[in-house]
Amino acid sequence: MNLSAPAVGRTQSEAETEAALRVVAMMIARAEPCDAVLRAVAAQAARRFGPATADVIRYERDGRTTLVADSTHGPLAAGWGSRLPAGLATSVLRTERFVSASVGSRFTAASPVHVGNVLWGLVAVGSGHALPTDTERRLAELAELVATAVANEQRKAELTASRARLVAASDEARRRIERDLHDGAQQFLITLELRLRSLAERPALLPGIRAEIEDIAAELSDGLDDLRELSRGIHPEILSKGGLRLALRALARRSTVPVVMDLRIHSRLPEPVEVGAYYVVSEVLANAMKHGRASTVEVEAETSDGALHVRVRDDGVGGADLARGSGLVGLRDRTEALGGSFAVDSPRGEGTTVFCRLPIATMSA
Repeated sequence: MNLSAPAVGRTQSEAETEAALRVVAMMIARAEPCDAVLRAVAAQAARRFGPATADVIRYERDGRTTLVADSTHGPLAAGWGSRLPAGLATSVLRTERFVSASVGSRFTAASPVHVGNVLWGLVAVGSGHALPTDTERRLAELAELVATAVANEQRKAELTASRARLVAASDEARRRIERDLHDGAQQFLITLELRLRSLAERPALLPGIRAEIEDIAAELSDGLDDLRELSRGIHPEILSKGGLRLALRALARRSTVPVVMDLRIHSRLPEPVEVGAYYVVSEVLANAMKHGRASTVEVEAETSDGALHVRVRDDGVGGADLARGSGLVGLRDRTEALGGSFAVDSPRGEGTTVFCRLPIATMSA
């Protein structure tokens, strides 16, 4: 009887520990925000060593520490709060190993958090009673979860930054091609057309030759119009010079489907945001004309809460599906590369609505 009771206690404690770890591990698997995961780690640490307090601390480059998550439980709340004893964080920073200490009736321990080969921070607990003999192992398990969450967040940020650089490079290439067409090929063709028309006006030309030259000049003018349209599709000059508001209105004027616009944009936005929003509206308008069989399109755009919100709705046949790999997939990729969000609602027979959100603050930084 006496021998079995402790074994039961240990089994229950181990089960609770595994359950606590699973809670945090599932949050990481679901790719929940890193700060939420770190708060959960602090909460679980406090429960595992309770009554206790727990902190997740990050080391900064200048040597300071930042409390990124904490959890206060039990009677220590008033006196302990989320403060570590002097020297605990310094000891972890110096040794990069598990550290424990006791001051009076307070017992503390901290485990380092390594992300890759870099000491990122620590997980610490404090209690008014002696900590278990396996505290080092328990804290190390939590520290590993913190490291996983932070590493995932860093990889996500690096991927987003990389995708944003690719989008920026693509847009710069578009601008360069547009400039080359405008300043090179278009100017050359305009000069050639003027020379032909001037030649056709000479009185000494035979009527047949004059007519042939005028026909060639007319065909050259048509080709020049096609080149201008192509140039606008690559990167519209009006977007660079006049901003998103004017560029969207120009799209509406060229549309063969009536477009109703509600634009609450009162100033220039960061270039990646303007370009991204322009291509969203341009592509959705093209889809409404070519595939949606729409009779009208509504375009709304406004800046609020640090972001540009764009909504484009048509009254066409609907049925647009991102899973089929349409041009909408490219718009979603571009939007997400800029840290935004993209959604499509397109029930069959009820039209298509596209929602796009592009953050402004991060693009301005």
